[in-house]
Amino acid sequence: MRRLTPKMPRFALTALLLTSALGQASAAPEIQPLSTAVIKATTGLCLRGAWCHADKAGVWTPKTKVAIVAVSAAEQAEIALYVDLEVSTRPEMYQCAGDDSSGCIFRMKYAGPGLYAYGATSGSTYLGSNITDSSISFPAGYGIVVPAGQPIYVHLDVRNQSLIDLKVDQDAWIYYVPLE
Repeated sequence: MRRLTPKMPRFALTALLLTSALGQASAAPEIQPLSTAVIKATTGLCLRGAWCHADKAGVWTPKTKVAIVAVSAAEQAEIALYVDLEVSTRPEMYQCAGDDSSGCIFRMKYAGPGLYAYGATSGSTYLGSNITDSSISFPAGYGIVVPAGQPIYVHLDVRNQSLIDLKVDQDAWIYYVPLE
């Protein structure tokens, strides 16, 4: 063992060893690539006052086996819409239930601000806004595994409560890691 000299005080050596050890222990983990798929979905033109339902309103089919780690859907900018959105491998909406929920990935509902101006016949019938995004992220190390070639659908159920006909478009962002 080397003897400390006046040029190297004991506290300096201790600080050097602690800095080296802490630097290695607290180093950030290496960033791993994360892939994104955007599923563009639409109900097409939705007449005012109408319910517009679209199973398979949008679809993305991964080319390799993937683990979905997060999903995000921006809610509508038109505040007079009720939107029910489902992301799943099921060919139709509302098929996810109980123990039979394989392939069920994400679900969100947006019902507008709920501040209805009754009796309005022109302009916006709603007062204010309640526009946010809905998203889910799974804990580190977990994801919903989808095999290669399995379509992932966005299903939409929309009620247009505005005073005009609207083309309803809704994107769902899928964040995933390829497994093959």
